[in-house]
Amino acid sequence: MKKSPLEMSDTEIRQYLSGNRHNEEAFSQALEVLMNRKKDNFKYPPPSEMDAAEIEAIFKAKLERN
Repeated sequence: MKKSPLEMSDTEIRQYLSGNRHNEEAFSQALEVLMNRKKDNFKYPPPSEMDAAEIEAIFKAKLERN
C-alpha cells in the first residue's frame, strides 16, 4: 500500500516529488505538504531593514560556530 504525502518523511516526499514531477496534481499536493512542514520560514528580517552592525553580528556568530 502506498503512503500518502502526509505519512511520508521529508526525504520520502522529495523522492516522491522527483518521481512524480510530470503528474501536476500529485506533485502539487506533495509539495504543499513539504512546504507546510517548514518551521523557521524567516529567521532574520531582510538586510535592507537591518543596520550594518546587526548584519555583522549575525555573520560573526555564524562564523564562530564553525
